[in-house]
Amino acid sequence: MTPGMTSSAGTAGRVTFLNHSCLLVESPQVRMLCDPWFEGSAFNDGWRLLAEHSHRLDEIACDYIWLSHEHPDHFSIPTLRRLDSPRRFIYQKTRDNKVRQYLLDRGHSCIEMEEATPHAFGDITKTIYVSDGYDSASVIEFPDGSTFLNANDARLELGGNIDRIRSRHPRIDLLAAQFSYANWAGNEGDETTPFDQQQLVIERLKTYIEAFQPKKVILFASFVYYSHEENFYWNRHWLPRVLEALHEHAERIIVPRPDQVFDLADLAGQDFTEENRRSVAFWEQAAAGIQAVDRSNRNIGLDDIRRAYRDFFEEIWSLNTMSTALTGQNQDFSLVVRLPDLARSVRLHLFQERLEALPAEATPEHDIQVTAETLCFLLRNQFGRGTLTINSRIQFNYPSAHRFFIFFFIPYANNIGRYFREGRLDAVQLESIARTSVMMSILKASTAAVRNLAADLRTFA
Repeated sequence: MTPGMTSSAGTAGRVTFLNHSCLLVESPQVRMLCDPWFEGSAFNDGWRLLAEHSHRLDEIACDYIWLSHEHPDHFSIPTLRRLDSPRRFIYQKTRDNKVRQYLLDRGHSCIEMEEATPHAFGDITKTIYVSDGYDSASVIEFPDGSTFLNANDARLELGGNIDRIRSRHPRIDLLAAQFSYANWAGNEGDETTPFDQQQLVIERLKTYIEAFQPKKVILFASFVYYSHEENFYWNRHWLPRVLEALHEHAERIIVPRPDQVFDLADLAGQDFTEENRRSVAFWEQAAAGIQAVDRSNRNIGLDDIRRAYRDFFEEIWSLNTMSTALTGQNQDFSLVVRLPDLARSVRLHLFQERLEALPAEATPEHDIQVTAETLCFLLRNQFGRGTLTINSRIQFNYPSAHRFFIFFFIPYANNIGRYFREGRLDAVQLESIARTSVMMSILKASTAAVRNLAADLRTFA
């Protein structure tokens, strides 16, 4: 469909599930595609789709493409490269402007949306709500007053977003939300943390259902698998557990499959029991054929790490006034990284340009364990910390895992346009790492981690 053409959807609107987090939202006047990802890996070869190549983006008629946030399972560059003509995109207004600039550089247009500000697109009104500084949920109101809340990955419990949405949109007909965790959830062999992390997601779903009282809930944004040889052991099939945990809301729950259509006009009276059985069977069959298809680069050595570290150090010192974080107590702050493929460890310093290649025979207590390839990725990409905590190509030493988050705190902030040039980067700001999903699990699992985090934060006071 070209811009300006009329959709065949009724005034209450229609939502079609395509894949993972991708939905097509239709009103009589507008077709809006959300978060298309149909091909390629995500998170540095960490994830792949259970149903890859389900659609071709250039063959989907739509007026707008909305991207909820920068993560590559929502902002999928391999998928976007399929576009053969300029399109109109919608994205949240950000400090860094990276996504918008990427789209403009490729000939597309991009409408920037202010957070919590209604915006009319034809006959629908769309409002976005940003959680955790980057991830946006979307509320779409159709001509007849019916409303669709696309929560995707957003943690709406943060920043008062549940109350804000509920007060502004008291009617939610359809809710779509992630049903499985999307982050590191324990080292290999840790069987407790994955279940704890999954339970957090289940409790979040229950909170959403209780708060918004939607007629139906689409479980989505989790139809992926860990595709790398370093993280393939992570794969678990959580859908049956989720359905069991939500049994008291069974009449609301929808398990979607590609091209399934949902008309908001008659959602309340529909029974999806049989459709859900078919969908569960579809995803079970898709998961049965998975295998590790991505491999580690074994040709990276210490010289590559030294170059990456030197560039990392120069960048953070040029972009930030590092004295805003430096104190007399933390000037020797460092991160010890075990490199199993090189059979040795390195120590990286944050406030002095110093990389120590520890003797091969030495076995110091490390903070994290990654391959040389992954360490270079971390050092070369400001968003590396976020990628590693999602793709799980990392093993943490629980008592000192927080040092990873402190070491990469500044470049990770730089990635979203936050720089430290004036004022202090202190312990109060660094305390936010304890609220990340990874550290919440580690602090629960290790009392030593609680003590050590507090001790290291004091050095930044």
